[in-house]
Amino acid sequence: MTYDELVTDIRNYSETGANVFTNPVINTFITFAENRILRDIDLDVFKLEVSGNMTSGNKFLTAPSDILTHRYMMITSGSDQIFLDFRDTSFMKEYWPNGASTGVPKYYSVWDQNTFYIAPTPNANFVVELGYIYRPAQLSSTTPTTWISNNAPEALFYACMIQAYSYTKGPPEMMQYFQNSYQQAIQGLGIEQQGRRRRDEYRDGMIRIPVKSESPGP
Repeated sequence: MTYDELVTDIRNYSETGANVFTNPVINTFITFAENRILRDIDLDVFKLEVSGNMTSGNKFLTAPSDILTHRYMMITSGSDQIFLDFRDTSFMKEYWPNGASTGVPKYYSVWDQNTFYIAPTPNANFVVELGYIYRPAQLSSTTPTTWISNNAPEALFYACMIQAYSYTKGPPEMMQYFQNSYQQAIQGLGIEQQGRRRRDEYRDGMIRIPVKSESPGP
């Protein structure tokens, strides 16, 4: 599904013209719809891992600008790779109240949307690897197709229609229809994701139904 096709479908299905559903209004629908999809399901295609360095004596670490959800954080200390445990900021402050004291980091938390908080405060410039879900480019007139529009067009369309009917205060039964349709589309996408994570049949084998072989007659 392309951007133009989605815009046309939203107007046609809602029977609302471009004088009400202007492009800026529909762009807002798309933003809200894509955000909902990304929050409702973890899509493997949007997983990234980036490397960087902590700064000795600095308990803060800048987050990637496109981060949506963090998955894990790992540091390298000598020959050891250490996964940090995620904790709430209040725990971090109680565990390591003196930020000037340093040590090998054990925990991390979200300080704000741009920053992670590390405890203990790093005592070296540790190499850090961060796994996270990134926010992809939004479907728009300048980005006419995206992974979501190509691979999950039903979920995107129904999520947009939920926004459209909320905007126009449409009939409750239609809102319920689009809500149910969206949930079915998301469930289908989730099943597809699980299928992609299966071990391959060569190594794991596959279920086979035994077939009885009849003895040939005389």
